[in-house]
Amino acid sequence: MIPLQPPRRLIDVEIDGETVRVPEGSTILDACQAAGKDIPTLCYGDTLIPKNACRVCVVEVEGARTLAPACSRKAEPGMKVGTDTERARHSRKVVLELLGSSADLSTTPRAAEWTEEYGADPARFGDDAATVEQPAKIDNDLYVRDYSKCILCYKCVDACGDQWQ
Repeated sequence: MIPLQPPRRLIDVEIDGETVRVPEGSTILDACQAAGKDIPTLCYGDTLIPKNACRVCVVEVEGARTLAPACSRKAEPGMKVGTDTERARHSRKVVLELLGSSADLSTTPRAAEWTEEYGADPARFGDDAATVEQPAKIDNDLYVRDYSKCILCYKCVDACGDQWQ
C-alpha cells in the first residue's frame, strides 16, 4: 500500500500583474509556466537538478537587488515577478550574445528563436572572440562530444551522474 502524502499548501504569486496559485515549493519557473509565460531556458531539465549555469531564465523579483534564476529560485507567498522587464530582457540578450559568440548554437533548442526575439547579435564581439571550438570526440557509436556546441549547461554531467546509479 502506498502511503498518502499530505497535500501541499498552495501559495499565491504575482507574475506580470497576474496572480497565480502554485504548490508550496514550486520554483518561479513553475509559477511562470502556470501563468502561461514562456521563459527561455538552456540549462534547465525537468528531471535534472538546476545548475543556474546559463542565466537566460532570469526574472525580476520586486524588492530584490539582483535578477533571479527562475529555474531554481523558489516561489514565495506574495512574491511579485516581472518576466518581461527591460532589465531581464537586456540580461537575456547579453547571455545569448556571449554564448553565441563562443559556441555554435545551431543545434541548441530554441536558441535561434530567442536570439531573434531578444535582438541578440553574437557577431558584435567580432571574429577574435574566444571560442571553445575543437574537433568532435567520438567515444563510441552512441556518444559524441562536440565541445564546439557546448554551452556549459551541465545536462550531460547530470544525465550521467550519481543520481542515475
